[in-house]
Amino acid sequence: MQRGILLFLCILALGRTAVIYKRCQVTRALNDKLLYDKRLTYLGDYFPKDYKMIVRYEEVLRCQNITSLINQGITVEELRYLWGIVNEDILIKIKEVLPDRHPSFGYITELLKIFKELLLDTITHQTEIIQDIMERLRKPDDTGPRKSVRPKALLDNCFRVLYALYEEECNLCNPSRLMAL
Repeated sequence: MQRGILLFLCILALGRTAVIYKRCQVTRALNDKLLYDKRLTYLGDYFPKDYKMIVRYEEVLRCQNITSLINQGITVEELRYLWGIVNEDILIKIKEVLPDRHPSFGYITELLKIFKELLLDTITHQTEIIQDIMERLRKPDDTGPRKSVRPKALLDNCFRVLYALYEEECNLCNPSRLMAL
């Protein structure tokens, strides 16, 4: 009986490790795609300097917002889900304004594929706070406060939050911190 329980726990631990390993592979691929030089090239250099998108306030997800939500009792898994959904929506909006032959079109398409892969293993239960944010995001575009933001700034925030949410679990490396050393 004890051997059966021990075997079950070992299999359970191995299964969880495999899921974390897969998620970390996807996260590292996303991290590589979101490095500063790529964000600058595809969303800075290939866009007009003063180009801004009108987005909802909730679509500008920063580390400060993440810290605030953690202080309200939101789990890291829920924050990862929210971050993934918000940034997938942002990428879709960016892609909608790009012509098919724009130099950034392929880059945005690749990022969308990575986000879809990352969101495959999502949570099923959400707290009221996350449900409220998701409801505001699903409302028609003509409601709620708006903000004018550069596409690069949105992906800069995406990268910073990625690093904050996955740094420890996936052992991510932030090149800007290496330069500071």
